[in-house]
Amino acid sequence: MGQECFYKENRKDRGEREVLLTERLAKDGGQMLFRIRPMSQRENEDIWLRYGEDEKRYEGAVLAESVVFPDLKDAALQNSYGVVGAERLLKKLLLAGEYDRLRMAVEEINGGEGGCIEFI
Repeated sequence: MGQECFYKENRKDRGEREVLLTERLAKDGGQMLFRIRPMSQRENEDIWLRYGEDEKRYEGAVLAESVVFPDLKDAALQNSYGVVGAERLLKKLLLAGEYDRLRMAVEEINGGEGGCIEFI
């Protein structure tokens, strides 16, 4: 076995995953799952270049960029919480513990250790 396993066409990418962050957001008795995606190191570096001086803004931007659903950039959703911006919406939408679960889920989908997040 040579280095062919490192070729792009042989790479097994991680796809989007669904995760239950809160039971407070439900529709017709069913749970609303957040859908998150993995982030390339290039995307991570781009966010770091914008916010690296402010660790909290950097973390908020990484989390917001990782969320696929709900669409945190949707103006109507932002308006319903009286905020502008995906990062601010996320902080209004979730309680502190829920926000922390999102952080752990994003770390895990990007290859971090932890193993305590249950993806659906």
